[in-house]
Amino acid sequence: MVEDRPPSAGEPAVFCRPVVMAPAVVRRDGTILADAWLPDLVRLGELERHLGDGVIESAVDAAVVAGRLKPRQRRRIMSYPLAVRLMLTMGLMPDASYREVLARLAGLLTDIPFTREWHVPTGKVVTDWRLPVPPSLLEDLFWQAAGPLIGDEEPSAVTLAGMPVAAADGMLVNLADTPANRAFFGSAGTADDSSPFPQLRIVAVTARAGRATLGAILGQAGAGEQTLLKRLVKRRPGLFAGRVICFDRNFPGYDLITAILQAGGHVIARVKEGISLPFDGPKGGWLPDGSRMTWLNAPSGRKQDRLPVRATEHSVILPSGGGEEEPSQTCTVITTLLDHQAAPADQVRDTYLTRWSASETTFGEDKSTITGAGRRTCGPVLRSGCPRLVIQEAWAWLTATQLVRASEAAALRSRYAAARALRRRSRQEVTAPTRHPSPPPCGTPSGP
Repeated sequence: MVEDRPPSAGEPAVFCRPVVMAPAVVRRDGTILADAWLPDLVRLGELERHLGDGVIESAVDAAVVAGRLKPRQRRRIMSYPLAVRLMLTMGLMPDASYREVLARLAGLLTDIPFTREWHVPTGKVVTDWRLPVPPSLLEDLFWQAAGPLIGDEEPSAVTLAGMPVAAADGMLVNLADTPANRAFFGSAGTADDSSPFPQLRIVAVTARAGRATLGAILGQAGAGEQTLLKRLVKRRPGLFAGRVICFDRNFPGYDLITAILQAGGHVIARVKEGISLPFDGPKGGWLPDGSRMTWLNAPSGRKQDRLPVRATEHSVILPSGGGEEEPSQTCTVITTLLDHQAAPADQVRDTYLTRWSASETTFGEDKSTITGAGRRTCGPVLRSGCPRLVIQEAWAWLTATQLVRASEAAALRSRYAAARALRRRSRQEVTAPTRHPSPPPCGTPSGP
């Protein structure tokens, strides 16, 4: 618009893209500068919308107040919130250097003339800003991002006996092979710690719906998955309350299952061959749905401490070479849901089968964002060279991948996605054309 007059056809027009709004400073020579500081303006775009605007700044402020983070008085080339955003982004840009990640974060802001000049700092400067940030700050951000991404009423959600279903499993992540990392984290698979890379063990609780990460805990490579999961139950009992947790045969144990029950949750788990599951009650404990009552022996050995469970068995059917199907092995699944009417055996079995798509698919999707995750010997994966920064980076990585999935889930449930689905439903089905009789010859009456 020029002097309240709309542009006419053929008249030159300038098309602008808004980048930032800031107070203007006009110099004597007519130069216009933005009276702002670039690190204050950097955001994560769509990812930060799901984390919440101002959440990172609030986490930094809380760490400063608690004395976990030393305050910085002067505005420098970096800021703590910018360093945190860089950590979240670098988990999604594994092959990029610190400078490349920062340049991507700053984006078009670097084209704006600010009153306080800014440039992309060196990698050493970034490391110096990362070092003071406590890993617990990134862990706090993870727990704010963690949680369900899809409602229990959605078709892809899994529920049993009126409770949402989740899976618990562990994964190993390769680390940069530095003396500090190897000494602190160790490695798995070799007795003499001769694995190509030190490794971090992560145990996570995930949901199949949206592949959401509901919670996680970190540990050294030698830490047992059961031990870490029990620690997570103790620290975060609310994560397990009102949920059915599925896990594989490496997890079932009296203490772990008891801890989940005490937290208000339930368990479905496959048990290893050789685990004693005695027949219990009249007629061997068999129930109308084909499951049977049994128990897990307590470490105390006392009969009154036994843990009652319900067991169901099914055969895994695989095609044989001759084209016929034959059972390959029998799997035994136990559950703490003792009411066979609320959780029939076939539903228990089908629910357990969702464990793979909840845990393994989520882990595979997480690892697709980092370098060298395909094979154990082609790392490193996480780039940090000291244990403090490894833990910090791991929490940032888990947070970033959760936020990516949150964006995906939101995109599929936006009003635009709903409109597309409505248009698809309103269209008529495509069917084969109906065959009509041949028209009569010209001049022949078509009716009676």
